[in-house]
Amino acid sequence: MPATGIVCFDGCYASVVGGFADLMQVANAHMRKADVSPSLLYTWDFLSMLGGPIRASNSLSLSTLPISPNQCYDIIFIPSFHYTGQDELTKFLSAALPVSEWLCRQWESGAFLAANCTGTFLLADTGLLDGRRATTTWWLEQLFRERFPKVNLEMHPLVTEDDRLICAGAHAAFLTQTVRVLSHFSGSAIATQCARSMLIDVTQSTQTPLLPLMTERKHNDALIHRAQEWLHKRMGTDVSMTDLANALAVTQRTLTRRFQAALDQTPLSYLQNLRIDSARALLETGRLSIEQICAYVGYCDSSSFTRLFREKIGMTPGLYRDRFNIDNHTSDH
Repeated sequence: MPATGIVCFDGCYASVVGGFADLMQVANAHMRKADVSPSLLYTWDFLSMLGGPIRASNSLSLSTLPISPNQCYDIIFIPSFHYTGQDELTKFLSAALPVSEWLCRQWESGAFLAANCTGTFLLADTGLLDGRRATTTWWLEQLFRERFPKVNLEMHPLVTEDDRLICAGAHAAFLTQTVRVLSHFSGSAIATQCARSMLIDVTQSTQTPLLPLMTERKHNDALIHRAQEWLHKRMGTDVSMTDLANALAVTQRTLTRRFQAALDQTPLSYLQNLRIDSARALLETGRLSIEQICAYVGYCDSSSFTRLFREKIGMTPGLYRDRFNIDNHTSDH
């Protein structure tokens, strides 16, 4: 029987903890129906460092067994937890050092380790991800890179896998991640049946359409703050980097250098990302035509806009609207 340890801790998301086990229960049901040997059915334990009740982020109490150094598992799942700031994260990782050491021993014994969303920070803290592919939740990308510079962090895949280490992006990506785990231990047929019965879209393999291009990046460069404000106010007009440099009374070379240092991108790339993210918001909630949106965010040529949109987001504006517009998916109700 594939033995699974689901690691729990105060502040973890109950939906992810329970959801991982629920999918294994569904897999067991499909295998029983197919007369699979009982020895291939999943078992799981909810674990914590000391055992006893754990309080999830939504205040639900979870009953757990203590982690035992003598118990070996085939699969270890590390769920996401509610993030309350860098200081609290540092305290959490320090307190979880015994768990990190236990995770290393489990992996060295042959276990698959799967971490979801913020749980990837605990997996990365073991050092096992150093030099290996991983992903994490998009809104903590910069913090992850700062804390774990040796990890080969990739933000476009929904799920990454490298040497029995499986990482998933933000919260709901655990569904696709769990299907991936099931395919390793039960085969693709059972995993596909589970995905179908639970309506999990396994064709969504990239985070790209969902990742915001404009993410908050703190810096103390007053010149770049002024540049950002100038670009935000004139996003919908025909502006050039020459106009921006003149407005700030600096050379384009100085502007580009300061932009790169503060925001890790060029002024033109910043403007393009600003326009594309604004267009995405209009595509998600509004009914303006593609041509109207194109003009609203400062593009005269809709074909150029569509080409840039596809390059940045991975699909055309029309397909993006079909997939993510709220009105499109509520019109039948």
